[in-house]
Amino acid sequence: MLKTETKNNIQVGKLEGTDRLNAPIAPVVKDELIEHLSKNNYKIVLDLENIRFIDSTGIGVLISVLKSTRENNGSFILQNVNKDVMSLLSLMKLDKVFDFSNE
Repeated sequence: MLKTETKNNIQVGKLEGTDRLNAPIAPVVKDELIEHLSKNNYKIVLDLENIRFIDSTGIGVLISVLKSTRENNGSFILQNVNKDVMSLLSLMKLDKVFDFSNE
């Protein structure tokens, strides 16, 4: 589900095989992200280019991963966020919480 690669010395993770980050896949995504972060000094960019829908469970995963990275002095950046997903994050005021990149 989570495919990672190094780009310009930065670990970039991308969710593949789905256009949703919702309850059915959220636990798997969370486990994969936490495992990857612990191996890479809690630094990652998560590319959400393919994600068109996030539910409350998916948002919970993103918040949990952000909390974990901050507790470990790491960085967690969301990249290529779809406009509908960004609208939801903005509505919840999470656009002020997460760091974003449009690479």
